[in-house]
Amino acid sequence: MNKLQKRLGAWALILLFFGIVAAYYVLLRGNTASSDGEYFYIKSNAAYNDVRQGLINEGLVKDIKTFDLVSKQMNLPNTYKAGRYKIEEGLSNMALVRKIRSGQWEKVVIKIKPEMSRDEVIEHLAFNLEAEAEDIRNELSEEWAATSGFTDENVWNIFLPDFYHFNWASSSQKIIARFSDEYNRFWTSAKKAKAKELELSTKQACILASIVDGEAIHVKEMPIIAGLYLNRLKKGIALQADPTILYLVGREGRQRVLYRDLKQEDPYNTYLNTGLPPGPIFMPDKRAINAVLSPAKHNYIFMCAKPDGSYYHNFAVTKAQHDRNAAAYRRSLNQRGIMR
Repeated sequence: MNKLQKRLGAWALILLFFGIVAAYYVLLRGNTASSDGEYFYIKSNAAYNDVRQGLINEGLVKDIKTFDLVSKQMNLPNTYKAGRYKIEEGLSNMALVRKIRSGQWEKVVIKIKPEMSRDEVIEHLAFNLEAEAEDIRNELSEEWAATSGFTDENVWNIFLPDFYHFNWASSSQKIIARFSDEYNRFWTSAKKAKAKELELSTKQACILASIVDGEAIHVKEMPIIAGLYLNRLKKGIALQADPTILYLVGREGRQRVLYRDLKQEDPYNTYLNTGLPPGPIFMPDKRAINAVLSPAKHNYIFMCAKPDGSYYHNFAVTKAQHDRNAAAYRRSLNQRGIMR
């Protein structure tokens, strides 16, 4: 090997070395700062410039020039995914681009709790996800409800209490579609058959469950209460369910139902109207739905809270017995100074 060849070989090694160093510097060197436990959000309608500027504004990328180089080569401007991301300190440009390009977003766990009101559900979803409350409400339109086999009142049945995993960047359409799918998945053929045996639709079973849930403090009483209301439905007797009255007047601060409350003209007043109300009074516990589908068999048609403050009920077959139970309960409320 002559001197020229040796020199060329040496230069080639030098260039290779610097090339490796440059590649490491651009591709593999840590280039992200800590997000201090916060998330980086990419909205569903964000342009790439919004994503890039967001990384800069939040101080997550230290060297934007090398990031721009890698993002361009890896086609990030055309492949980024919306969502919320946890950006760890020391990620390389390549790792950061791959994370955003492949949609490695952090899931949002939505918990729908039993007895949440309609407003509480919408506000909870809007607070934790990208979609606005107004958009979610609008998605639950009368047209969507009718197309999906619901009314504008019983459509709220789709929000079954449970844990749901979402991408933060979920549109109102995707949110409602997800709950609708989960509702249909919950109603297996076996559950539908049980409801049919009781002469209830799946919507009616959920509505009745919301009343059962509102009445039962203790889960073990749910099947008994469900059986009682089913007995009244079969006999054509008004349900006379206090939870539906509290739904009308507002539960906040109320500990007893007053006689004047029972006179309010409204489809949800089960003292003035026979049958079920048009929709759920809140989101029923799934255990209440199961209690409706597997009710206790008995002849009770009356119930009243026990006067001992235990939140259990006295059940009765006759009105005479019920009147005695109700009088004892009213006396206990008066003695405790509970007037409303």
